[in-house]
Formats: sequence, C-alpha cells, structure tokens
Amino acid sequence: RNERLQQRTTTFVTRSPAHPSPVDLEAPSRGLHVRMSTLLVNQGPISAAPAGAARTRGRFEKDVTHPRRGARASTRSRSAAVKTHLSSAFQRANDHDVAVGHGEVRWRRLAQRPSRRVLRRADAAVPGPTAPEITVSPSQLGWNTAMSASTLIQLGVCAATMVAEPVLGSIDTFWVAALGTTELSALGPNTTLYGCVIAVIVAYGFGTAATRKIAVALELDEAHRLSGTLKPGEKTTAGGTLIAVVGTTVAFGLACGLLVAAFPTLIVNLIGAPESVVAPAANYMQLRAIGVPAVGMVVALGGGFQAARDAKTPFIAVMLSGIVNLIFDPLLMFTFGLGIKGAALATVTAQYASAILMAYQAFFGKKRAMFFGSETGSVTAKEIDIQEEPKEPVQFVEPMAYNFNKKVAMEYTKETGSYMGRVANVVVVWALTGSLAARLGVFEGAAHVLLFQLLSILSISAGALTTVCNALCARLFVSVGDEAASAAGKALTILGGVIFSSISALFWVFRKELLFAYTPDPMVVETALAPYFLLIASVAQYWYKTLEGGLIGRGDANAVNIIFLIGGAAALVALLVANQSATGITLMGIWWSVVWYYSALTVGCTFRWWQLSRLRKSMPPTVA
Repeated sequence: RNERLQQRTTTFVTRSPAHPSPVDLEAPSRGLHVRMSTLLVNQGPISAAPAGAARTRGRFEKDVTHPRRGARASTRSRSAAVKTHLSSAFQRANDHDVAVGHGEVRWRRLAQRPSRRVLRRADAAVPGPTAPEITVSPSQLGWNTAMSASTLIQLGVCAATMVAEPVLGSIDTFWVAALGTTELSALGPNTTLYGCVIAVIVAYGFGTAATRKIAVALELDEAHRLSGTLKPGEKTTAGGTLIAVVGTTVAFGLACGLLVAAFPTLIVNLIGAPESVVAPAANYMQLRAIGVPAVGMVVALGGGFQAARDAKTPFIAVMLSGIVNLIFDPLLMFTFGLGIKGAALATVTAQYASAILMAYQAFFGKKRAMFFGSETGSVTAKEIDIQEEPKEPVQFVEPMAYNFNKKVAMEYTKETGSYMGRVANVVVVWALTGSLAARLGVFEGAAHVLLFQLLSILSISAGALTTVCNALCARLFVSVGDEAASAAGKALTILGGVIFSSISALFWVFRKELLFAYTPDPMVVETALAPYFLLIASVAQYWYKTLEGGLIGRGDANAVNIIFLIGGAAALVALLVANQSATGITLMGIWWSVVWYYSALTVGCTFRWWQLSRLRKSMPPTVA
C-alpha cells in the first residue's frame, strides 16, 4: 500500500491554463499545505510549454496585478489557480503526502480563503518570484529614499559636522566668560567675522558647491561602471573632482587667513567695538586666523563624505575636534596663563586635528576607494567601513596618480560664485546686526553674543538639511527625475519642521539655564531675555533650509539668490523702521529685523518650491 501511494505521489501531474506543463511535487519541504501550494504559487509556466500548446493570458500572470492591490491580487490569483485543481485534492496521513481523488469540499474552502501559513511556507519552498512585482512610482521612491535609515543617519552626522565651527566658538565662550565681561565682549567682533563671514562663505558657498559637485561625479562614476566604460583601476571622475574641490577651498581659506592675520585691529574697528575690548579682540582674531585653511578643508571633505553617504568619518572628526578643544581650552588659558590667546590656540588645534583625520581617511585610508576606486572593482562605503572589512582584499588606486584638474577647479569656483548671492546676503545681515549690537554698549553687546551663539549653532546645524537635501535631490534629479527629487524634498521638509518645532520648545523652556551656562553675569542674562522670544521665532522657521537645499539640488540656484535678496531687503526695511522710531536702534529692534528676514526666506522658498513642482510635473531624468 505504501509503495502504491508513493508511486501515485511521484507520478502525479496536472495541466491547466495557468500551468500547462507537468508540475513536480517533490518540493524540498514536507507537509500538505506546502506540497499543494507548490503547484500553485509560481505565477507562470514552471517549465517550457509543449510546442503548439495554447497559452492563456489571464489574471494568473504576474504582469496584470493591480498596482495598488498587489498582495490581494496575488492571493486571489492563487485561489483561482487552486480551483483549477479541485479534481485532485490532497490529504495528510501518517506524516506522508498522499494524492487522492476526494476531499473536494475541504479544498474548495482553502481555495476561497488560503491561509497566510500556506503561502508563506510555499514561498520558502518554491524558488523564483512568488508574488507579482509591484512597480514603485518616482515620488514614492523619492519619499522612501529621504526617510530611509541611511539618510536619517547622514542627516544627524552632517548636522554634527556643520556645527563644529560654532560649537568650538561656544566652548571658547564658556571658558572666556570666566575671565570677565570685557573678554566676553571681545568675542563679539570675532563671532561676527568667523561665525558670520568666513564660516558662512565656506559652508554656504564652497560647502554647498562641493556637495553637489562630488555627488554628481559619484553618480556619473556609477553609471560608467554599469555601462562598462569605467573599469577597475582606471581614474574616476569623483577622485579628480575631490582633489580640485579640496585644493581650491584650502587656497581660499589660506588667502582669508593671511588677510585677517595681517590686519586684525583694522578689522575689529571696522566691525565696531568699544575701545576697551579692541586689544583682546584683535589678539584673539589674529591667532584664530591660523585655523581658517583647516576650516576650508573640513567643509570640502565633509561635503565629499556626505555625497558618498559615509556617516562615520565626519562624526569621528567632529568628536575629535570637540574633545581636543575642551581639553586645551582650560589647559592653555589657566594652566599656562595665556588667557584669551589660549582659547584661540585651543580652537585652532582642534580645527587642524579634525582636518588631518578627514584628509587621512579621504586620501590615504580605506575610505579613499569611495572616491578613487580600486583595482578589483567598485567599493561601497559599507564595504570599507571601519567595522566591516571587505570580503576580498582591496587594491586601491593611489590619489597621487591624479593631476590637479584646473577645469574642474574653475567649474567649482564658478558654481560657488553662483551661490554668493545668498552668501553675501547672509553675511551682510548677520554682520550688520552684530555690528549694530556691539555699538549699543558692553551689556547689550555681550547679550547679543550669547543670543547669536545659540542662533548660529542652530542655523549652521540646520544647514545639514540643506546639505543632505541638496545631495539627495541632485542625485535623484540626475538618475530618476524631478518627481523623485521633489518627493524627497517634501519628506525632509516635514521632518525638518518637526525637528525645529521641538528644538524651539526646548530652548524656550530652558532659556535661563542656557544663558546662565554661558555667563554668570545676571545683567547680561536679563538683557538677553528681553528679545529671547524673537530668537525662538526665528529658529522655528529653520525648516525652510530643506527647501533651500532642494531647490539648489534641482538646479534652481538663481531663484534661491532672488529669495535671499528679498529676505535681506526685508531685514533692512525693519532696521530702517526701528531707526526712525523714538528709541532708535535697540537690541529688540535688531532681533525683530532677524525675524522678518527668516520669515521672508520661508515664504519665498515655499512659494518657489510649489511653483517649480507645477512647472516640472513630467520632467524626465537628466541622464539616462
């Protein structure tokens, strides 16, 4: 009896419109449900149909599944296929699979409502696709990419990288405040120069251009690898672009550092400061100028790593710089008795520590394969991660084999210049408000320094939204199309709104604790608390930076420049109105102008994003 049952089981075949060829029942898994589903789960011919056999095209085939009901349509087609086999039902006996000719009522019920266990075990037993493939729309692809774990990690690390400069300045503020109010006020002109002018030019201009330029180069290299035009061991576009970008940015930082170091007193007087703080401010400014080239290198390499979606290297560099500055500040200021000069030297040391680490990883460490390629093939950031060794030894292409590409450097400089409209606007607004506050008096100047430290930290950290959205939209715009880039920008904008609404609430609740953390002087804190709500109103609008980066990534930088010009005009009008009032320019009036500035930027970016999305509804990808 057992031999007869085994023979019937192994020789059983069936033919149907969905399965015109014989079906093998010898599935790798045991059990009635798996054996039955083996017949039905594959949505198409399991083997080639006999010559001349009629091929029925119907709902069993995987290309006719409804796009919005993929799983349900798959279940329905399986159930329909079950019904074609009702003449040969199955029954389980003594842990063996037996084919018999009855049990029709039981399997009709299974055909109408197949269990999840049936389909899940069958999917594991039968090779090949078990469900119709559902096509993802470009907008859904953009949204999923923006909200993926890798993008969120990249966003956090980018924020940590971009906040390095103001954080280093805030550590100095904390320790310098212990020296006295005069020394704290001396940081005002330096905050204006390094936090408002140089940091903004480097981050908003060179940093934005570096991220977009390297992101596009990486996308082109990937396309060339897939097409076979870029073979292992050949020079990459990204490698040459990285060298040109870093060299150009460091050269700009060197020129700025030499200029500041040569004329520190003149710059302090141009910015505006009381006579008692000119000397300490000039000493601090001159020493801080040594670190400007390192700032340029950190920003350029940070843009390259962010474009390559490497999250760990910038994070480690930022942590290193913070630890070095935190240790060297009290050591040089108090142990060696250098005072405010020691704070400047500690900051410079931290900046170069971060720059050296990032340069080593990009040009000499394992991470250089992301930009310069390898002799064995394409290497991803995950494969060369510090904690994840590649499966095969990587033979790196040495960066020393590359020449400095003057053409790429000129293109990079030109692209940076195209962003200078918004850069100049930010510099003018921030420098003007800082200069006006410094002329109001020692307490007003110190209070403005505290408020501006908080604003600059949050503003530059919010620049992570600009950087990540810029890189993401640029790559999606090139490879998929504007619809995907627009969807990614919308997702990151919603995320930015949630983040900065929460940050604004926290900064309002702990406002006194934050201010007293910087200075123990109650008069300075009381002066800063009056316009503090205007600081919160400005920070709550920082989600606009996502739209700013998205517009640049989608190739609409000219519109961004116009929007920033409108914002600058709004701030100037607010200052003129305050100047015509009975009290004249006050600290409250200065911060009202800041609020009007960010409000104009938010409205302008939102309107332009909506307008651009309507104009480019069906725009194809830039590169096939």
